[in-house]
Amino acid sequence: MIYDNIIERRIVKNGQHSLVLEISKDDYNNSYNEYNTEIAYQIVNHHLDNRGDDGIPTDIKIRHDDENIIRIYANVNYLGNDHSNYGSW
Repeated sequence: MIYDNIIERRIVKNGQHSLVLEISKDDYNNSYNEYNTEIAYQIVNHHLDNRGDDGIPTDIKIRHDDENIIRIYANVNYLGNDHSNYGSW
């Protein structure tokens, strides 16, 4: 899969970070032949690693629709890891 073609959207509401990754159906199907949470988890983790993001993804869901877009939804937790300490010495 071409990870550079992923569109990321983030929302922070009441301190909870959420993200949506959008992937074209063609890009997704070049690497995977099914839609499941395990694959979605791998994609989210790889995406966060590529960005240097130390968030811990939870509540991962994958959806595909008639628009030929695959959407992966996840909450990203930062409490208790290094991200919450950025900028402090």
